[in-house]
Amino acid sequence: MNYEWYIDVFFLVNFLMDASALIFAAVCRNRRTAPVRIFLVSAVSVCAGILFLLYAGSWFFYMLLVHSIINPAMTAAAFAPESPGEFIRLLLTVYVFVIFAGGAQEFLLRQSGMGGAGAVLVDGITAMALFAMWMIRFRVLCATCAVELCFHGQRLTLTAYCDSGNLLCHPKSGRPVSIVEKIRLPDSWLRQFGEPERIPARTVNGSSARMEVITLDKMNIYLRGTVKEIKAPLIGLCDETLVRSDVQMLLNSELFL
Repeated sequence: MNYEWYIDVFFLVNFLMDASALIFAAVCRNRRTAPVRIFLVSAVSVCAGILFLLYAGSWFFYMLLVHSIINPAMTAAAFAPESPGEFIRLLLTVYVFVIFAGGAQEFLLRQSGMGGAGAVLVDGITAMALFAMWMIRFRVLCATCAVELCFHGQRLTLTAYCDSGNLLCHPKSGRPVSIVEKIRLPDSWLRQFGEPERIPARTVNGSSARMEVITLDKMNIYLRGTVKEIKAPLIGLCDETLVRSDVQMLLNSELFL
């Protein structure tokens, strides 16, 4: 029996499914990456899958290549995980979506009798819904979180604000600098730094100044059920009260990319 294969429909269905799976993983794992990166990685992955399908010679070999090469590479390229454990968790989350969404899609298509156009419609609606949820989560809900600062075996927990406007970076290394009210840090910590390095910065009230910067051992960010560990974080010491009275720290926006 011969089957007609429409490459445009194949591309759209798989592109929307891959993009939806990556957005789902970003929502579930609290990962923030550029939307353009999600869609670009999905498109490249589908194109690679089409080439594999054209030259693999068998469906089994094609599926083997997809699950052993394309999907892991797609996940790694989309999120750039910092550890093997985080990569495995992201990949498993992607497959959880693919398994359940693929099954639901197949059920709907069989019940409705729709063909390829129906699959594009279902996947398109799913992708848009997840994308909207993703943007709402990070632009509205993701505001404050708990942060644990670690220095020489001591720990200090503060309430931090995920500030998209904090773009302060070290002028030499380019590393992101988060800002803490200086009064919040123990005097025993501050004494060990002696005369801290100062970098140019703009204060909370908008004036230019040189801000003291110290390097701690570690910083744990507790955000919606996940923990992100930052080793040797740069911390800027602010002598003023931060713009929000309920927070003691402003996290750099680059920490969530």
